[in-house]
Amino acid sequence: MPAHSPLARLAPARTPAILLALAIVAGCAQPQQSSALYDTSRENTQIDAESHAMGRSPRAASQIQLGFGSAGPAEAQVPASQEARPAGDDSAAALPRPLAEARSFLGTVPCPSGMACDASRFLVTLAPSGEWRARTTTLVNNQPRHTLTEQGCWNVIGDNPLRIALVHANQDTAKADLTFLNSNTLRVHTLNGVQPMLEHRLTRQADIDPIDELKSKPTLNCR
Repeated sequence: MPAHSPLARLAPARTPAILLALAIVAGCAQPQQSSALYDTSRENTQIDAESHAMGRSPRAASQIQLGFGSAGPAEAQVPASQEARPAGDDSAAALPRPLAEARSFLGTVPCPSGMACDASRFLVTLAPSGEWRARTTTLVNNQPRHTLTEQGCWNVIGDNPLRIALVHANQDTAKADLTFLNSNTLRVHTLNGVQPMLEHRLTRQADIDPIDELKSKPTLNCR
């Protein structure tokens, strides 16, 4: 084509305009693309809400399986349906449900005979191994004055309703006679050989108290 052609004269003039237009279009499109790629806050919020509603967030174990004595640290309890047991080991399955896992119960009880106090806080932890540990804190003017820790073996002495006796370690004397009103409540029939004049109850605690004051004591052979 001759150099003096009208098309040849227009081409150089139109090229910068076309390039400028393309640059403007690309510049406008880029922020929208970046926003679509990196703005995930709405998506994350929705996922978090769905996970929370469906219970997918990690949860701490609500119960602990105790090992009294020098058996080692407490371990998170595995549900009975998932727990792997050795073949032929039906000892846990044979226990009444309230005794098949470690549980702690706390309540206010009459002052031990012969002591000058208003009342006592009595906490007892029952283990599936047949052991129990207890902490009795005597109160004077509603202030703790003296703490006594004891341990022993529990024995089932009734089944309708479930009733147990707490027997001192290496002794034939009973610490307490208790009845399960339900899985979370114990009724005190006798304590330290004395029958309370009024009804006293022990309530299951959310956290299990291993009574660490007795952790150096050897494990009892209760079952």
